[in-house]
Amino acid sequence: STGINAIAYNKLKKYLGVDSKTVLFDVKQLLAEMDFEVAKRIGSDVVILPRLVPSVGIRIDELTEGELPENGGSCLQSKFYHPKPLDNGGMGIYDKYGHLIAVRPKGGIFYDEVYHPLENAETEEDVDRGLSIADEDGDSQYLGLPQISDYEMRYLHDKAKYIYENTDFAISGFTSFSLFERGFKDFGYENYLMLFYEDPDLAEYYLDKMTDAYITYMERYLDAVGDYIQIVQNNDDLGSQKAMLISPEIYREFIKPRHAKINAAIKKKCPDMHISLHCDGSIYPIIGDIIESGFDILNPIQRDCDNMDPVQIKKEFGDRLTIWGSACSTQSTMTHGSIEDIVNEAKEMIRIFAPGGGFVFSQIHNILADIPPEKIVALFDTAKKYGVPEWFNAQ
Repeated sequence: STGINAIAYNKLKKYLGVDSKTVLFDVKQLLAEMDFEVAKRIGSDVVILPRLVPSVGIRIDELTEGELPENGGSCLQSKFYHPKPLDNGGMGIYDKYGHLIAVRPKGGIFYDEVYHPLENAETEEDVDRGLSIADEDGDSQYLGLPQISDYEMRYLHDKAKYIYENTDFAISGFTSFSLFERGFKDFGYENYLMLFYEDPDLAEYYLDKMTDAYITYMERYLDAVGDYIQIVQNNDDLGSQKAMLISPEIYREFIKPRHAKINAAIKKKCPDMHISLHCDGSIYPIIGDIIESGFDILNPIQRDCDNMDPVQIKKEFGDRLTIWGSACSTQSTMTHGSIEDIVNEAKEMIRIFAPGGGFVFSQIHNILADIPPEKIVALFDTAKKYGVPEWFNAQ
């Protein structure tokens, strides 16, 4: 749903007096896996269950000592993470086939995906060929159709079972389900968006293959962890700062019925499972469609974007949708505002979203590297102080 940059997390742990090693689970976004001790301190009710391969094809089942970029401190990172220097001063990640798949610019901390196996695809055969590349053990999760290996099923089962039996946290399972957004990686940004208009039949073919693969994958995923997790999280960014990335009509024709098909398969397998959609951007025109397609939770309500008014969204959808996030903007307030600004914004969002239930308090998006720990603690202490019915029902 929403995470924390590992550099900011190192600072937060020092501030809280927690001396454990930070585990870097997502090298692309430089995200840390939160310790149970820290989660309890900030009042979290939920912890995440990352995939074996959370990003850019790098497994996290074996860790080694590492250093974060920009003097961000030490961490434990995948022993399979071996970025190589590029001629322009940046760093690159290569897959086992020799493809340069992700690039971190000089002075940067995030990787951009740069390899698109379907960028020249013109026929169904091209799509089949481009998606046929995958690790023999099914652990790559970067190329080819979505899949989950027997090894990963055991890995996730054991980790989920441990959290379930030894903590009081709810568990949100990161599934790597990204039906629409996955096309950006496979085709490239411009190619994919134009595909819906220039060759809608090929777009349908690609999305059908992905949908069938995701259903098989989700059934196996839930065989492994369905007895232990309460939430499955899916990621499909459909909006930009100003508007949707595709028209509502394109979403309803191409994406919505396939979202619904995948969600129906999840509910058939685990009827009590809560299905969460992480979807950034200005997406107000399709929030009703998101609910109709079977999602129970929407993360976040990105209020910095156009046409995402929290009062309107709560009034229109609050009785049918759990809103996860939106407590404070990491894009503006947490980055540029004062602690007083953060507290006031968080109180206002509690006042708007909490009455009647259906609100999970969290910042809008990932906590960035330069956000100091004092601001983070102030945000979540606000939730503990004001996130009670005696306060928000009286407002």
